[in-house]
Amino acid sequence: MGRKNLLSSLLEDELTAVNSETPPPSLGTRGAVGAMGRSLQQISQLQEELKSQIAAGQAVIEIDAALIDNSFIADRLNASDEQYHSLLDSIRHHGQQVPILVRPHPNQVGRYQLAYGHRRVRALTELGRPVRAVVRALEDEELVVAQGQENNARRDLSFIERATFGYRLEERGFARDIIMASLAVDKTELSRLISVARTIPSEVLEAVGSAPKTGRRRWIELAERLTKHRWDVVLSRLLQDGHFLESTSDKRLQILFDALAPEHEQHTRVGLTDEAGRQITTIDRSGSRFTLSFDEKVAPAFGEFILKQLPELYRAFRQQRETS
Repeated sequence: MGRKNLLSSLLEDELTAVNSETPPPSLGTRGAVGAMGRSLQQISQLQEELKSQIAAGQAVIEIDAALIDNSFIADRLNASDEQYHSLLDSIRHHGQQVPILVRPHPNQVGRYQLAYGHRRVRALTELGRPVRAVVRALEDEELVVAQGQENNARRDLSFIERATFGYRLEERGFARDIIMASLAVDKTELSRLISVARTIPSEVLEAVGSAPKTGRRRWIELAERLTKHRWDVVLSRLLQDGHFLESTSDKRLQILFDALAPEHEQHTRVGLTDEAGRQITTIDRSGSRFTLSFDEKVAPAFGEFILKQLPELYRAFRQQRETS
């Protein structure tokens, strides 16, 4: 989608979601809607069953971390070093307290695919320890719902990570009902999330990161500024700046936001006056524009005279530039 009229498109998406919103399907509804309702109920029941099994210490096995692949849908942009090192220290001293959830890999025998717990897998890999995991045969829809609901329960996905996760699921063809269940949102909120994620270039997301303290409003404002500037040039310059690279994710967003701010263009008005103090010309300087105007009442035909001299004046200007 083009980003030309961003705010209009966001409003349209939100209005569409509100106008098309229907009551959640009941289990008694027939047809495709009823099937979807039953599917979501089954996924919810699966989640409760998994929680019960984990709480009871059942069905937890140890797996070599090297045999575990990430989910086919990334839900995080990057983890802060502070958060990761805190988790790493906890696991180093106290062990892995909470199992992860995996499924047998759908395409590779003997391997597993992660539903949630990728930071725990990363930490255990670094420590050279096996991973405690619950293994369940999950369909794609069940996996992404489990993945999303686990993150919602922990509340450690930022706004832009939630938005990006929802957008990636939609790009993979998942129905909005499934995405809503995964993120625990209604149609209106999901529309807002996807609308924002759709407008932010992946290069910006990679450079800025998760920005855990930054909400929807600032991301929309950033998207607006991205449409009005050569953001790629600005971002390329920032990626060479040590201060930007060493800053926190939220600070990087603010630095980029400020760098894309509209320039306060210097505007000056000067002019030429005659011996009587009457203004003959007015010169407007505004950014890259230079405008010269003449008052024909004060100095009739002066503008025409200057116009005839312009070719010679330009040649003199070029000669001076070449010799200086």
